[in-house]
Amino acid sequence: MDIELEGATQSEWKITLFRNVLSDNIFKKFMDLLKELTKTIPDSQRILFCYYDFSTIFISYAVEMAAPGRNIWEDYIIRKIIDDENLFSHLAECNNYNEIPKSVIKMAQSDMKQFQKIAKISGSIIRDIIKNKLGRSVDMSTLPDWEEVSSKTIDTNESKNNLLSNFNTLEAWEKGLPLLADYYMKQGVGIFGQYHAFRWVKNGEAGRFEGVIINDEISLDQLYEYEKEQKKVIENTEQFLAGYRANNVLLYGDRGTGKSSTVKALVNRYGKAGLRLIEVQKQDLTDFSLIISQLEKHPQRFILFIDDLSFSDQEGQYRQLKALLEGGLQTRPQNVIVYATTNRRHLVQESFADRNETRYLQDSEETRPMDTVQEKLSLADRFGITVTFMAPDQKRYLNIVKKIVQERQLGINSKELEQSALRWELNFNVRSARTARQFVDYLEGKLGLKRE
Repeated sequence: MDIELEGATQSEWKITLFRNVLSDNIFKKFMDLLKELTKTIPDSQRILFCYYDFSTIFISYAVEMAAPGRNIWEDYIIRKIIDDENLFSHLAECNNYNEIPKSVIKMAQSDMKQFQKIAKISGSIIRDIIKNKLGRSVDMSTLPDWEEVSSKTIDTNESKNNLLSNFNTLEAWEKGLPLLADYYMKQGVGIFGQYHAFRWVKNGEAGRFEGVIINDEISLDQLYEYEKEQKKVIENTEQFLAGYRANNVLLYGDRGTGKSSTVKALVNRYGKAGLRLIEVQKQDLTDFSLIISQLEKHPQRFILFIDDLSFSDQEGQYRQLKALLEGGLQTRPQNVIVYATTNRRHLVQESFADRNETRYLQDSEETRPMDTVQEKLSLADRFGITVTFMAPDQKRYLNIVKKIVQERQLGINSKELEQSALRWELNFNVRSARTARQFVDYLEGKLGLKRE
């Protein structure tokens, strides 16, 4: 197709590597609009339909993501390029830019030139073409202007924001390929570059990674009074990130003591350094071989996170976990590690019969029943490091409350605060870090209402 743009004729756009961008819904609607505008005999209804069709969906995007001060349409195309998985991005993820075959770089450079030409087709250019083709048959004031839309949303991905800003200042996008390759190497490709946390989601027999935005921006520094427990986990994680051998970790202890929050806070701190957190449900342990096969080819470091882990006597998935931790035919790759939380010291349920060896031997149909007992008890031992999170005593509980109050800058008398915190604990019949935080949430709301 041909289209007259700023006095120049552009031939049909040819993309070789970044072809996934072409199938993006918004991009396709824009190209449909261009196609209508290139026809020798214009169809006014089709042109207007395509214009409104694109504008409506693109403005919805712009309201959510458009960065103030940047060209919205250019910004969108660059984001699609950054998130694309292709031969160039996969090679760049694992190799330095100068190690990528020149033929691949040449194709990527050609794609960048084509994308930049498309990005330069602004809304004002499109409206001028519509005006020239349709004349007075259309009221131009009724055509929405997507370039006037701005967003208050701030993208928290600092690395992506920097790359977007750099591309927006380039006269020739192909010169930004080394920057793009560096981003892929440091941040990852596709979904692993877009998110730091994931869930393994099953749909029938098939499974896939689903990106998760962690809205809880809790930091390790905010998990008060558990610095000693955190230290062991942090040391192991930093060792893992540095490329050295590290241990699987079992975080064991009372409920509400910050076990899960500690693991989530790790990715908040180390996500930019290449740490990725993947939550796997207990019932999906049989998929570990599939999960590992998809992770081992990436340079990022992955924590497989199993929350609230325990097994009943009848559940057999613990054998898959044992094989993953140590001893299976398929060895765990160096870029994958397992962190699990539990409220039970022995992960597989024991019965009184298990403890009564004589009775167990009489009741069991197994020839060597105590072997099964030992197999159950050995699962926790497969974790190289076990960190115990115990419920705080009264002094520690009050210290947590005071530190959260200080963090939130809530003005309240110290004696009154202690009395209220202890009453809250008695009412809920549990003393934990979670209870302390819930109390301060209540207190903050109560104080806020008083000020109104």
